[in-house]
Formats: sequence, structure tokens, C-alpha cells
Amino acid sequence: MNENYTNENYDYTEYKEERNKIPWGRVIISFLVLVAIIIIILLLLKACGKTSLRDDLIEAAKDYYEKYPDMLPSEIGECFVVTLADLEKEGLIKVSDYETCDKEKTYVNVCYLESKTYHYSAILECDVEDTNYGMWQDGTEDDIEETSDIRFKFLGEELQTGTKYYYPKDLTDATKVIEYYAAIPKSGYTGKEDEQIGYKWYTEKNVNKYWNNGGYSSTQPEGYPTKGSSTTVTKYSVTKPSSASYRKIEDATLYRTQDVAYPYVWVCVNPDNPNDAVVDTKPCAGTHSKTKDIRFTCNGKDEVTVTAEQLESMDFPSCGEWSDYTTKSCTTNYLNGVKCQKQSGYKYTDTMWKWYTNVNERSYYPSGVNNANDEITYYISAPINGAIKDDSTGTTVHKYYRLAEGEGSSNYEEWLPITDGYVTLSEMLEAFRELKYEVYSLSDINQIDKIRYQYQMQYRNLEE
Repeated sequence: MNENYTNENYDYTEYKEERNKIPWGRVIISFLVLVAIIIIILLLLKACGKTSLRDDLIEAAKDYYEKYPDMLPSEIGECFVVTLADLEKEGLIKVSDYETCDKEKTYVNVCYLESKTYHYSAILECDVEDTNYGMWQDGTEDDIEETSDIRFKFLGEELQTGTKYYYPKDLTDATKVIEYYAAIPKSGYTGKEDEQIGYKWYTEKNVNKYWNNGGYSSTQPEGYPTKGSSTTVTKYSVTKPSSASYRKIEDATLYRTQDVAYPYVWVCVNPDNPNDAVVDTKPCAGTHSKTKDIRFTCNGKDEVTVTAEQLESMDFPSCGEWSDYTTKSCTTNYLNGVKCQKQSGYKYTDTMWKWYTNVNERSYYPSGVNNANDEITYYISAPINGAIKDDSTGTTVHKYYRLAEGEGSSNYEEWLPITDGYVTLSEMLEAFRELKYEVYSLSDINQIDKIRYQYQMQYRNLEE
């Protein structure tokens, strides 16, 4: 059988050398791949074992409040913030981990819940890691997740007793009140009742709508085809104006005036005695008839320089601009400082009209405004004969009233909201202070019998 494998042309020495040759290139590549896989595995294991900046921040905040328990919120709905700057100051955070973070915009928010527990949420503003939350939505504790961010809105209320006075006429019988409003119509009228769907109502009439609020124009403005009452205006020009159907042009002699410097002091000398001189406010005459000097002014007190050439030519310096041309004649009077100029020109008179168009105009009841947005009063049914319902204005409305304490029946009492809907804590506290209650926290409110608050929780979840 061996002879079947015999080949006189086969070099067994070459075969042996080939078998003994080691593939070093493949060995090196395999080794490098193995090293890379080991490094990746180690990095993944390290990453899996490392907590996120968010988790670190919350743990640091818990340590902070363990150190300062009095800083924790104590009233349901209260939320306090501790910033990255605060945590770094206390040495509770590794500063190098948060080098890319904004010290004030990176913080932990802790809120006290109805279940008497605390909820922590972190907000990070960092280059290496940040928190992206979705939209705020109303909810309860059952809706929130461990990573949710929460906040509270508040509705402050004040206990009042007395008599209800309904806006706008201060009626005390609710059955006689037909006015409804979508929001508090006037300060003090914060009580509301009788929820309905109300509408704004209007009457319609044919009216003349004037261009430019009744202004005049010689030519027809676009969209206003009809002429109303007219007026005329007369003008003057030294050049002939263009002809127009509404214009009457006449030749005219035109005049205009200009204030110029005038003499107000004369230095007069006795011709027979040069050393005998007087100062006068009139031209030189009599024994002192020789004029030595004349001084000029524009206002009667400040002197204006007049050169010998100007004095000789009677071209005194001007004290103002030329007046407009008119047909009223004038005369030059240098003693009074008036220079008159006469010139041929034109007098032209333009006729102008009030232009209008005829439209059907709405008048919303009861204010009479033409625009629905400017009317705040709603009605359930037509308030007057002929009123038309504006279907586009339908909305939820109430009757609003104020409760006058100590007036009428003292057995009636009610908690009235102090704001129109839920607001932030700071806005609610400010509204209470405007009512003369010195409150700066939820705890302060809870110490006063005549005021209280409702709260509403909102939450938002992290987005991937």
C-alpha cells in the first residue's frame, strides 16, 4: 500500500520545513485582539460599577440634610433646593466629578409628600451628564417614579363672613344676577359660583365707518367711496401748484416777514460841544442831535453787532426765520425790527371731505365695544331684545361676588380664593401679604385660623 503514496517528484525535506514554520503574524494579531477584548470588558465592568452623577448628587443631598435636619421641608407641599455649590462647600461631593457642571443650576430638589415621606430629584446642567425631563403634568404620589421631578401649586383661601355682593351691580339676590365672567372681573370679587357655559352677545346696526377716525382728505382713500362733510384749507406758494379738481388757484401778492436786529440805544452828542454826550433810547434830536453810535439788539437787552456796511445798506442781521407767505400786507420797520418781503405768487384753496363706507357694525353688550376681545361680560341667554349670540365666544363662566364681612347675615361664612386659580408658593404668599397677613411660609399660614391653602402636585419624568 505504501507504494501508492510514492512520488518521485515530491520533496520530503520541503514538507518538513513547511510543517516546522510558525505563523507569527496571525499569532500577534490574535494576541492584540485578546488584549483589546480584555480592556473593553474591564471598562464595561468599571462603568457598571460606577454610580451616575445624578445618583451621587442625591446621596450627597441626603447626607446634607442628615447633617442639617432642620433644613428639610416640614409641611406637605413644601420643596427646598440644595445646590451643587452648597454640597461642595460642605465637602459632600467629589469636586473633580462635577467640573463641567453649573454650580447653581445643578441642584437637588426635595419635597415633603402627603405620605409623610421625602422625594428627591436631581437636576443636572453638566457637559458630561444632564437631566432631560418631559412636560409637567398634574398627578398624585401614585403617578410618580423614583426619578420623577415634582413641584406643587397652591390656592390660598381666606375665611370670610357676611353678605355676598355680586358683580357688577352689587345685588345680593343671586337669582337676579345675569352677568357671568370667565375670570375675576374686578379686584375684591374673588368668590364664584353657578358654573355655566356663557357667551358674549351683541347687537348689529348699519353705520357709516369713517376713514382715519373722521379725518379729511381731498382724494378718496381706498375702501371709503362716499363723501361726507367738507372743509377747505387755503395755502400760499411763490410757485404755481399743480391743478386738481378739488383745488382753486388764484394769482396773489404774497407777503412774509422776518425779525431783524433793531436799534435800542443811541449815543447822541451836542454838535456845539463834542464832550457833551448822552445815551438815549430814541433817535438823536434837539440839543444832542448828532449821532455818535447806534447799538442794536434782537431781544431788547443783548447787543448784536451791526457792521458799517450793513448799517449803510439797511441790511440788518436776522433774528429768526422768515414767516410763511400770506396775503396779509406788511411794511418794513427797522426801528421795530421787522423786515417785510413782497412777492407775486399764488393762493390756492383745497376742498377736503370726510370719507366713509357703510358697514354692519357689532356693538357688544353691555360695554358697546366693537371687538369681542374687549368685552368681559358673558350671558347664558339674550340680555336684551334683539341681542345676537356670538357662538365663537362660548366658555366656562361663573357669577362673581365679594363677601362683605360684618354686613347682613353674620351666620354666613365661606372660604374664598385669593387668586384666580393655582399659583406658585411665592405668588400665593405675596397675595396673602397684600391682604395684610404677614406670612412667609406654609407653616406661617397654618398658624392663622382665617387663612388656609389647597395644593396640587405636578410631576415630570426623565426622558431617555
